[in-house]
This record gives sequence, structure tokens and C-alpha cells, in this order.
Amino acid sequence: MGFFDWFSKEEEVQSVERREEIVVDFSSFERVTKYIYEKSGITDLDKRALTASRLQNYAKEQGVTTTDAFLKMMQQSDSFYQEVMNIATINESFFFREKRELDWLVGHIKESSERRVDILVLPCSTGEEVYSILILLLDAGISLDRVNIRGYDLNSQAILNAKKGEYDTHSLHNVTEQQRASYFRVNENNLYEIESRIKQKAAFYQRNIFELNARDEQYDIVLSRNMFIYFDAKHRAEALDIIISLLKPNGYYIKGHADSIVVDEKLVNVAYGIYSKQI
Repeated sequence: MGFFDWFSKEEEVQSVERREEIVVDFSSFERVTKYIYEKSGITDLDKRALTASRLQNYAKEQGVTTTDAFLKMMQQSDSFYQEVMNIATINESFFFREKRELDWLVGHIKESSERRVDILVLPCSTGEEVYSILILLLDAGISLDRVNIRGYDLNSQAILNAKKGEYDTHSLHNVTEQQRASYFRVNENNLYEIESRIKQKAAFYQRNIFELNARDEQYDIVLSRNMFIYFDAKHRAEALDIIISLLKPNGYYIKGHADSIVVDEKLVNVAYGIYSKQI
């Protein structure tokens, strides 16, 4: 092959390579955030530029490079959709956060005539709130057999972390030295791991509040703290209706300090941030 034949062939190869360059086009990305909103109620994604960037970077890692392909993958791949939800949700928690309401809960259980109290923590993040309740019950001399406690969260990675029960010092900044010694051990990862006797009393599941059905489960107490801040008025109302439906008659709903709700007529305020469901 002569020089000009070689040059022509090289030019043809480069032309093919140019044609095969990946086109990245995430214009109209609000279509993705709208879909996430419709599925989960999360309203603020288009205001979180960093999160949107992380979503797009994850998509590119999966070979998804356009808004249309992103939407199609969310609809067709459960694993892709779940990882998108994991990126979209914020899981920052620590032990004994907003402790006043937790102290009320422990006092209520201590005084309750119920043999066993069913509790739901929704969302449970990485498990700190669930374990906080169990630790406070033990501190108060209450047997953990007195409660059935579940934690639900939309974020599957948060659920895995909750089941591991491993935490850094930041998560434990409200935990006393005595509590650390009594209820944790420092593991091989140099993290504080919750004791197995406590861990085995907690159950964690990946769930979406808008897919829960009150016919399947009922609770004496539902803690849903600082979830409503991610919802618009429509989804706050829907979520509150679901929480009320999950409560047994005379059950209690405990909300977060940052949550804004329109109090339903079925709820009566009995203490700061705590509401009783009327029969």
C-alpha cells in the first residue's frame, strides 16, 4: 500500500472514531427530577446542583449519556433506579438527635400497660434513631422484649449500613462514655459497632412511604422526623395520611422539629411534636 493509500485509510479510521464518539446530552434534565418527584415525593433536586451532577456522573459510568436514556433506564432497571434514589436521598443522622421526644417515648412505654409496643421509624437513615431508642430503653431498665421496632428508608445503602450498625465518632458525639462502654465495641474497622444483643432487636427494610399499605401493618408509635422537609404540600398531606393510617387507635405520631405539617382532625397534640390518633 502506497503512502497516500495509507493516509486515506488512516483518515477513514479517524472519521469512524469521530462518529463513534459518545454524545453526552443531559439537557432537559428536569424531566428526570420530575420523574423522581413523582415516584418519591422529593421536590428539591433541581435546586441541588451537586446532586444532579452526581446523578449524571453515575449515569455516565453506566453508559447512560442522555436524558432520554436516563429515564428509560430508571423505568427498566430496578438496580439503576435504586442507586439513583440512593444518590438523591440525604442520610445524615446521629445518636439521640432531638432527644426530648425520645425521652417522652421511653417514659410512655414504661408507663404503658401494653405488653409489647410496635414502633416504626420512617425514615430510619443509617439506624441511629432506632438504636437510640433501644439504648434509652435499656438505660431506663426496660426489657427490649417490650418493643417491636422497625426502620424503613428509601435508601438501600442506608439500610445496609443500619444493619451493620457501625458508626464513627461524629455519630456518637451525644453518647456518653458509659453508654459507649455498655452498648458498643470498637471493631476491626476502628468503628463503634452496636452490640449484637441490641442489633438483633432491630429490623430494617428498604421501603417507600408512598407504597406502604395500612392493611399490612399497624403501629402504636410512628416516628417520622425531618422527612417532610423534602416534600411539597401535596406530598406532605399524602404522607401524613399514610402515617395516620399506619397508627393503631390512640397511637402516637412523633414529628421532627423541622417538619411543617397541617394537623389533621384525627390528630391531637399531646406534647411538643407528638400527636395522638383519635379513634
